[in-house]
Amino acid sequence: MAGHNDPNYVTENPFEGRGRASQRNDAIDAGIGFVVPFGVFTIMFIIAMIVEVATR
Repeated sequence: MAGHNDPNYVTENPFEGRGRASQRNDAIDAGIGFVVPFGVFTIMFIIAMIVEVATR
């Protein structure tokens, strides 16, 4: 049985709380990580096109 003198003994980190790992689906986070920057760059492109057309 591993005791506290064992160098491989792992204690629970009190800062992690009870639910240590996120139970959410990673596909949702990946989708948000793709859609948000894509939307930002799309808005930047639209603004650049409006400025270009307005300065002609």
